[in-house]
Amino acid sequence: MVFVAGAAISAGVIIGPMAATALSGPGQHIDKLESDDVVTMVNARFTGRNISGEAYVITAEAAQRRRADPSIINLTNPRMVDDKGTEVSAPVGVFYQNAEYLDLFQAVRIRDRDGYEFTTTAARVFIQEGRVQGLEPLSGNGPLGDVRADSYEIEDEGDRVIFRGNVDLTIYPDGDDGSDEPASDE
Repeated sequence: MVFVAGAAISAGVIIGPMAATALSGPGQHIDKLESDDVVTMVNARFTGRNISGEAYVITAEAAQRRRADPSIINLTNPRMVDDKGTEVSAPVGVFYQNAEYLDLFQAVRIRDRDGYEFTTTAARVFIQEGRVQGLEPLSGNGPLGDVRADSYEIEDEGDRVIFRGNVDLTIYPDGDDGSDEPASDE
């Protein structure tokens, strides 16, 4: 009988405060967001696979879904990286989640694993197609040389690059970086 009484007292000590909290009215509820409240994610992360089955990750310091269409997400400092090591980043971006493309603005940087790096003020990344398109001037360099163009398109997941309008291309034969320093005979 002492054992049963001790068990009942122990259960009351544990369950009693929980029951009292649940039964106490106001002040103990979860606030529900209204439809016109903005939802912001900090350290946002979106993952997926493109049409070739390669994984990609889009990260951002902050992400806000648009009220009119929640599949359109404004991004702060977005960065997209794919399986091949290509990285695209910018201070501002918009991710169209249903259409699977990413618009980037301001100081856009495109880098690949082969050492090519390009900068522009705007780029549209078609995630499923592995394609980047830009109607703003682009400049960049890499192991092959330096380039500047009025517009560009990167296709076939980086295997094909098309430059258009006032293209200025300097090619360095045999990996020479174009410096005027004499080669050493050693």
